[in-house]
Amino acid sequence: MRLKHNLLIAAVAILCGVVVVWAQGEPSVWEQIDELNDAKDFDGAFALLEPLGAEHGGEVGYLWRMGRHHFNESDNTTDEEMIEREVRAGFEFAKQALAADSMDADANGYYAILIGRVGEIEGTKQKILNSYDVKKYAMKATELDPSNDSWPHVMGRWHYTLADLSWFERTIASIVYATPPQASFDEAEKYFMKAAKLAPDDVRHFLWLGKTRQELKKDDGARKALKTAVDLPSKSESDTIMQEEARELLEDLD
Repeated sequence: MRLKHNLLIAAVAILCGVVVVWAQGEPSVWEQIDELNDAKDFDGAFALLEPLGAEHGGEVGYLWRMGRHHFNESDNTTDEEMIEREVRAGFEFAKQALAADSMDADANGYYAILIGRVGEIEGTKQKILNSYDVKKYAMKATELDPSNDSWPHVMGRWHYTLADLSWFERTIASIVYATPPQASFDEAEKYFMKAAKLAPDDVRHFLWLGKTRQELKKDDGARKALKTAVDLPSKSESDTIMQEEARELLEDLD
């Protein structure tokens, strides 16, 4: 009797498992794209994404992912012409994504990233002009999705870039704004530490944490962060480029 009872329980458990799997189903195409992107298989992600434009071209989910794709392309090359072309293409998609849904975290986040990159391309004055929007939309993205490591990284870069302005650039900033953007390496370090905690396998967080600690004269902490950046598995050409920079910075510290 007990054997029959146990067999019945096992059968019910198996049936329930089948029902759960069936209910969950296969990952959606959007989830598949994001999984490939997270694995740094950018070509694979784009191969799935591009055909969706015919049906979903006006939707925020398609638009911000296209912005992300072009940003990834710009981040995986050292060719300046290609970088500018991809950044500008990505920014157009980011603008459309934000217009489609201003409360979407990724639309806000990629708008912040790409308008910042546009400013870097166009020069000091535009970089400073764009910096307020970078902060505004990155903070909005963080508010909407605090679990995404990209948004604190953007804020870390914001603080680092503005804290690193030269005397000449600060003079321009004072002309552009009565009160230039207030930023510091201390704040940059906090944001990069937060990003690294959220994604401890991402090379970029540790490279920039190391660079920031160098600026703060925290050489031991810089070595630790840079060594972590070098030791992590490289998942893309971008990772390889950043790891080479981390190695050079480590040599400078020794």
